[in-house]
Amino acid sequence: MSDDSTGAARTIVVGILPDQPLWVVQVAADYARAFDAELICVAADTTRYAYQELPDGSLLTAPLDPDLTGVGSMFAEERLEEIRTVLAPSGVRWSMRELVGLAADALMDVAEEVDALMVVVGARPGGFRGALRHAFTGSVALRLAHRQYRPVVVVPTAPADSDAALLAGLD
Repeated sequence: MSDDSTGAARTIVVGILPDQPLWVVQVAADYARAFDAELICVAADTTRYAYQELPDGSLLTAPLDPDLTGVGSMFAEERLEEIRTVLAPSGVRWSMRELVGLAADALMDVAEEVDALMVVVGARPGGFRGALRHAFTGSVALRLAHRQYRPVVVVPTAPADSDAALLAGLD
């Protein structure tokens, strides 16, 4: 799986949220398969900040709100299993990175680090939750489109068919 004589692996970065429709991950996997690329799933926790990077590259983080505690994963084990289930049929190599800070910044950092072919994100969800998230963090897709040079693929988060119907077709 290489894109030139140097053996550099092709990579696609996808932004994911704990409550995001799995359709976005499935579409990113389709792109990764079409481009013979590895997929890196990136999640950013805006409620934490990094205060030290360890020699192995891992980050020590703390909550922005000192009353909050806990260091666990952003994703429940059930949600991680759902992501594995969506990606398994694609046959693409993939990995997961959980970072801290703004989503657009985290996606740009990873994309730059791995020289990604593109960045895939879900469209802003509708309703009150989507409007609230947009008010505090802005549009991730718009920030990416204006602040870096890679193509940005924006996937509708509410396609005509439900996630269940789409995922059932993967069998």
